Amino acid sequence: MIFGIGNSSRQDDGLGWAFLDEIEKKNTFKGELHYRYQLNIEDAETVSNAEQVIFVDAFAGKQEKNCVFEECTLNGEITFTTHALNPEAIMALCKDVYAKQPKAWVLKIKGNKWELGKSLTPNAKQNLTEAINLITKMI
Repeated sequence: MIFGIGNSSRQDDGLGWAFLDEIEKKNTFKGELHYRYQLNIEDAETVSNAEQVIFVDAFAGKQEKNCVFEECTLNGEITFTTHALNPEAIMALCKDVYAKQPKAWVLKIKGNKWELGKSLTPNAKQNLTEAINLITKMI
């Protein structure tokens, strides 16, 4: 199961969705693809039905690498705002509410611009290609 998180109408925030679009075009992944603007409490139930899950999202920080693939570790806290949860919180809810703990990873793809607009920036497109190549080797 792969969750693409973002908004394709806000430039590089659409990297999560663009990732899913590319995976679907390759037709090599036989699991479920889920497009989300943000993660919500209900996603814990969806995740509870998976053996493995990857959360894909754009990253705006000072990340040196163009994409980072890391294990989604539980820190023992379920933290959320009134409208969005992070992958760690989804996994903690999955464990606490459904008594299930699928293997989970987070794929962060570096983005640059977040203004209204439907196109990824050139740098984000390159970073997306790198991320697709990384994950394609794994699946």
